[in-house]
Amino acid sequence: MPRKKLEKIESAKLKQQLAYVYAKSPFYKKKFDEAGVILGQIRSVTDLPKLPFTTKDELRQTQAKLGGLGGHQCAPMRKIIRIQGTSGTTGKPLFIGLTRRDANLWKDLFARHGWTGGLRPDDVMINPADFGLFIAGLSESVGAEHLGMTVIPLPLVSSGMQKLLDIMLEFRPTVMFSTPSATMFLEKVVREMLHMEPMEIGFKKGFLSGETLTDEDRRHIEATWGITARNFYGMADVAADMAAECDEAAGMHFCAQAAVIAELIDPASLQPIELSDGAEGEIVFTTIDREATPVVRYRIRDVVRIEAGACPCGRTSFRFRVIGRTDDMLKVKGVNVFPAAVKEVISSFAPGTTGEMRIVLKKPGPAVGENLHIKVEHGHGLSEAELEELKDTLTRTIREKLVFRPVIELVPPDTFPKSEYKIEYFENLF
Repeated sequence: MPRKKLEKIESAKLKQQLAYVYAKSPFYKKKFDEAGVILGQIRSVTDLPKLPFTTKDELRQTQAKLGGLGGHQCAPMRKIIRIQGTSGTTGKPLFIGLTRRDANLWKDLFARHGWTGGLRPDDVMINPADFGLFIAGLSESVGAEHLGMTVIPLPLVSSGMQKLLDIMLEFRPTVMFSTPSATMFLEKVVREMLHMEPMEIGFKKGFLSGETLTDEDRRHIEATWGITARNFYGMADVAADMAAECDEAAGMHFCAQAAVIAELIDPASLQPIELSDGAEGEIVFTTIDREATPVVRYRIRDVVRIEAGACPCGRTSFRFRVIGRTDDMLKVKGVNVFPAAVKEVISSFAPGTTGEMRIVLKKPGPAVGENLHIKVEHGHGLSEAELEELKDTLTRTIREKLVFRPVIELVPPDTFPKSEYKIEYFENLF
């Protein structure tokens, strides 16, 4: 769809959504009034900077104060068919509601991003996620069903690892649905419990989320499992599924057009940044087709790099890569350092490194002084001379690419426990 035509559609939906939240949400009515917002002056998506931001802490506060879904609930409870929540990795879970229309839209968005990521109706997917409040369970499963896939819901928490492995062997699913960390953790489990190589199971595709899929981790996962690994992106607060990599694996295509508007801002000045090729900033979302719990200019703290050039796959949507989070960001002598970027550099030295590392913090960030202590697992079978060379090369490469000089401490393989869910970045000494 031509950009101008899409902007016209989204502008009309934005005006409708803002009028709706102002009329139905006491939280947003108060926020808009205090900010001096005049809805009649918001005529298009280009006027979004006139609106105040929303943060997760604000939504948690209104839910704590009012109970339930809080003051940003817009639809009456009789219209809400499902309540889910965030994973709670950054604090108390935030509850979200879905009307039937919201739930149907989410299914459509799964189909959009799933097709982009290579999923097809003849695929079979085991979903090992918890089917409680967490959206990776129920919401993703019904979305996959909507695409026409065969879904085997098998929550690992309640079913156990042995049952998961048994079902894998029984049905030979084609889609690995997981996080990158959990996928790599499962390698060891398959070898130890099944006495076979992961690729013998027969997976064809990896549809991975929850954390950034680094180039080195992608290569490792694809070689180990014999699959094509694709990263996808979404969240309960906004929409479960908003972006996915295509076969080119050159950034995640934004797939939520006409349902969600994405902006880029400078996290320090909060000023808008154009969604142009190579631009970096914090991504901000506004829902424009949500009934139960809409959000306006919602800051999720993810910092991304935009890929706006033409994609060989033919899709014209902008692409992006998550390079870190503002709440993980550290400042080393005034330089912004994202742990995910540090890990990507370290992982690129495999097999000299295992890819596992921990940033040692003596005090809370973001300002952590001049020297950043990083423990790095070295690979197997390295001589003393090779270890010394690896340490020097890591130090030099991080300094060149990330513009700070680290203090590298090499530690033996398997020093750090493998994460069963998401990557661990820090070792806190405070």
